[in-house]
Amino acid sequence: MRARWLALLASLVLASCATVPPRRGLYPDPLEPPVPGPALSKPQAKAVEEAVALAEAGRVAQGRQRLASLAPEHPVRQLAELVLAAAAGEAGLWPKVAAFAERFPNYVAAWRLAFFVGQREGELLEAAAAAEKLASLAPGEGWASKARELEERFASEEEKAVAALFARGEAAEVFSRAKSLLARVPERRSLRELAVRAALAAGQVDEAKLLVLPLPEDGPGLELKAQVAAAEGRWEVAVALLRKLPATHPGRCQALRRAEEKARWQSAPEAARKALASTRVSRAQLASLLVFYFPQVAQKAGGPVPLFEDVVGIPEQAEVITVVRAGLLPGDPLTRRFAPTRPVTARELAAVAAQLLALLGVPGLELCQAGASANGCLALPPAEKGVSGQELAAFFAALWERVPC
Repeated sequence: MRARWLALLASLVLASCATVPPRRGLYPDPLEPPVPGPALSKPQAKAVEEAVALAEAGRVAQGRQRLASLAPEHPVRQLAELVLAAAAGEAGLWPKVAAFAERFPNYVAAWRLAFFVGQREGELLEAAAAAEKLASLAPGEGWASKARELEERFASEEEKAVAALFARGEAAEVFSRAKSLLARVPERRSLRELAVRAALAAGQVDEAKLLVLPLPEDGPGLELKAQVAAAEGRWEVAVALLRKLPATHPGRCQALRRAEEKARWQSAPEAARKALASTRVSRAQLASLLVFYFPQVAQKAGGPVPLFEDVVGIPEQAEVITVVRAGLLPGDPLTRRFAPTRPVTARELAAVAAQLLALLGVPGLELCQAGASANGCLALPPAEKGVSGQELAAFFAALWERVPC
């Protein structure tokens, strides 16, 4: 009777062994050398092999039973149990796997599992770090390129999410996330550019200045550095940067003209500032603003020097002589009077503007009355009752942006 029971038990053991499927290589082999911990017996090693094979077949509970002969604290058993947990689809496994791999820095199989779990749980940068570790532990397997691929995938996905936030106007959130992301992938230029734009939009000018410094001085880099300089109020610096841009760079001319106008006001002469503050600009003040805004006027002033008795000694004397010699604003040569204090009329301003367009050589630009809606026209300020310095300056600024660079 006993012999029959022993034979039956043996047949059951053989049947059980026969049901263990072959390994398919879906998960790391905990027995891949170098193996930490005390040496395992052949039966223990076989039990580990069978446990992993059962895990790959989805028979996790049976796999766990195979590990009973190993000490709970043995690294091989602990890694095999992590493999079984991964096979069972356990969520949030990454911290356990990462901590285990850090405990055994030369255990190749542990880092292989870290790479696998990190990818599966979306810990892409951490998986990339595991791949970099494997590049040193298992050279020749292409781990370095896998690390770069994961880093690129991580950065690309995060950047898309951040760009979508920026498109919705959430500049502060974008700046915070982009800055944090840059700390992990500092070499990613497109993300750095996005972070600079977000910092400027969020009013974080000092942060934008720090972020923009590493950018090279090519087209996009120069443009962003100029924007940061402008946000700081350093318009002369912005002008210098914009002038370095290629002539074909989109928006260069308009941005340069705007920066030049801002820089000009930072060092404006007193006469121009008084003209800007005037509620009703005089002819002399018009001359002052013309020369102030358009340096080309002085270059085109080739006519004879007029002799006007009523401009001698006034603050705008030089500017009046310049605009008269340029043919923009005439006086009366017979009476030798310019009428510098007379308010500018609407008709007079329209005539000056037309002459100015011809002098500047602005192609295809037409003037229209205030409130007109003609396509692309430049509206004159409403000057029926005189024109203020602010209105005139706004008109000249708009015209300056249209002047070819």
